[in-house]
Amino acid sequence: MKTELLGQEKNIVRIKLEIEASEFTKALNKALAEIAQQVNIPGFRKGHVKRSVLEMRYGKEAIYNEALDKIMNTELRQIIEDYDLEPIESPSLAVTEKIEEGKDVICELTVEVRPEVTLPEVDGMEIEKVVTEVNDDAVDRLAKRVRIQLADIKPVERPVQDEDLVDIELTIRTLNDDGTEESEQPRPEHTHEKINLADTTIRAEVREALIGKSKGDEAYAKFDVEEGHADRTLAGKHVSYKMKIETVSEYVLPEVNEEFYKNVFGENTDIKDDAAFRARLRDDITKQVTEDSITDLRNRAIDMVAGKTTVELPDKFVERQMHAMRHDDEHWAKDNNITLDEAYGLNTEEGRKGYENLLRTRAEIAVKTALVVDELAKKYDVRIEKEDFEAEFDRRAEQLNVSKGFVAKFFYENKDQLDRLSDQLRWDKVADTVISHMNVKEVAELSKPEEEQKQGE
Repeated sequence: MKTELLGQEKNIVRIKLEIEASEFTKALNKALAEIAQQVNIPGFRKGHVKRSVLEMRYGKEAIYNEALDKIMNTELRQIIEDYDLEPIESPSLAVTEKIEEGKDVICELTVEVRPEVTLPEVDGMEIEKVVTEVNDDAVDRLAKRVRIQLADIKPVERPVQDEDLVDIELTIRTLNDDGTEESEQPRPEHTHEKINLADTTIRAEVREALIGKSKGDEAYAKFDVEEGHADRTLAGKHVSYKMKIETVSEYVLPEVNEEFYKNVFGENTDIKDDAAFRARLRDDITKQVTEDSITDLRNRAIDMVAGKTTVELPDKFVERQMHAMRHDDEHWAKDNNITLDEAYGLNTEEGRKGYENLLRTRAEIAVKTALVVDELAKKYDVRIEKEDFEAEFDRRAEQLNVSKGFVAKFFYENKDQLDRLSDQLRWDKVADTVISHMNVKEVAELSKPEEEQKQGE
């Protein structure tokens, strides 16, 4: 077989194939013999069906295609190696000149390959790492949360105070940029909510609206929801909360004594006094803060490299990712007892276009990031070894207070979970390798992006 590179457009490679007549004849005869062996035609013994009969039943073109498939099964790997290709889809073969038996067969092979990814120079890139000092106030807040988890709840007949538990009937509306109502988001299962004002993550606007109000009062709050919010129907939106107060309760905190320590840490705990209790909480906070800082640093490092990387995204990759994300959105909507149309306003042309644009943007970011991570893994020869899994099993066993064998058994018996874990370990290892090549500056707080700095000047 003779081959010739015809050209490449984006990530599509076209190769001309010239199959010698003798090679095609050999493959054709083999295809005919196999088809004759497989079919049952009245009047013919199996394997002895005449070619003319097979052509009448299946068509000459279909039999030719069988012969070409046999040739490609043996030749395709060599072609891919010869041209150093990385296919991302099964190659397609098209006959460009009419087949005439006894003559060479001319075809064109189309191969969709992994696009070229041009990484930036990573060495010397500067990145900030947040280093947070765990102070006494942080320990105090965690100690309060631990006590609240074990507290009794007592309804009270007074206005709402900070750190109360407030039952509300909630109505959420999204707003246009000018503050006018865009739509109401119906959520029957979420109509009644509990707002724990002892939780420091409660939005300031919600907290301020509720404090001072009493049972039966209505409170209102408006704010912008961040792009990455878990509720995808509200992410990136201006929203208005209408909260009708149904009950107000206060937490009756337990006494801090040996019984309390046993309830928190177990009967066999060695924590006997406030100093040991606070030391344990400080260790827990430090560990969590460190893990959060590392996760944030890894994500920003990959995002930084991806933002400076040049790559033309394959349409099929993006479309496949869009399909997967839409599937995830449908499951999310179903879990929240609403339809995808209700969740994203797909009952209007504008809503459908907006959702498709959002989906494409999310998919393009995901595809580009995945391609960048793959390229970085190749550049730095990052591989996931058995030791990486073992270390992760150890970490999770300690975190969950179970045996390492229990964790390992769970993953080895659930292939999907094991694949996800492998992907996450690979991501982390690639990110850590990238960070090792950067100049890391430890800071108490991340610097604002240049755009925000200019706006503030």
